[in-house]
Amino acid sequence: MVKTIISITGDYYHEGTDTDQYLQRVLSLLDEPVIYENIPIDALAEALSKNPDLMILSVENQRTPRQTDISEWLTPEISDLITTYVDHGGSWLALHSGMSNYPIDSGYIQMLKGYFIQHPEAMPVTYKCDLAESPNQFVIQDEHYQVGLVDDYTHIFLRSFSDAGESVAGWRHFYGSGKVAGYVPAHDIEGMLDEQNLNLLKTVVDWLLKHQSSVRWKHYLKG
Repeated sequence: MVKTIISITGDYYHEGTDTDQYLQRVLSLLDEPVIYENIPIDALAEALSKNPDLMILSVENQRTPRQTDISEWLTPEISDLITTYVDHGGSWLALHSGMSNYPIDSGYIQMLKGYFIQHPEAMPVTYKCDLAESPNQFVIQDEHYQVGLVDDYTHIFLRSFSDAGESVAGWRHFYGSGKVAGYVPAHDIEGMLDEQNLNLLKTVVDWLLKHQSSVRWKHYLKG
């Protein structure tokens, strides 16, 4: 069966067309065909109602980050729609800015588990992956995201290192009957299209698209 993937990309600080191109390159590496669509953030609720196999979010929460009156798109109602979609068997990938400026106590971050804290100016960042199916290490010029976790009930598979220190950079786990992953790289198109980065993100997407058992997993079971 052909899988359906929907992405939402682009915000004040991130070029959505670059991320869309990035995702299309990753999906072209998959061993199975997929139906892929990129949509605006305001179409998220409608997209969730269609129960796609995978939702990819690469959009920060703040619509107007440089204005005094900051507007945020994530409402409690939308947060509930997201967590219900995953709980019932959907898969969710938070890519780069998809973990940025969301309330830590929101249902969304409690499901995702990881959240952006800050980053210095772009610099060489080394990413080290310990996935058995894709051990990997690569260096790209990137924003070195500092990431916090709400708890330890996830599998951290990617860590980042630079002159600014080290951080969690990739994690995944089950949530209800669904799956969740967070993936930090990358901010610029050059880093996005790094071959090793593309192959690693492809491995993460493969995991998210694997058939889910009808058995309801305990929330937050390690993946």
